[in-house]
Amino acid sequence: DYPAPRAVLTGHDHEVVCVSVCAELGLVISGAKEGPCLVHTITGDLLRALEGTENCLYPRLISVSSEGHCIIYYE
Repeated sequence: DYPAPRAVLTGHDHEVVCVSVCAELGLVISGAKEGPCLVHTITGDLLRALEGTENCLYPRLISVSSEGHCIIYYE
């Protein structure tokens, strides 16, 4: 058996630079070079876009806890 992708996550207009997966909650949060961080389910459904303030345009690190708390570090 070869591993195969379960879903393709779409929605970013720029290259993805950081991703965090919370398997307990079934969430994937991804940040692109410019633009919002997107919250998807592990099966590929887009749930929400997290917009930063005008000073927070370049996400670099994302961490998500098993309780659903999300921390995003911007450049």
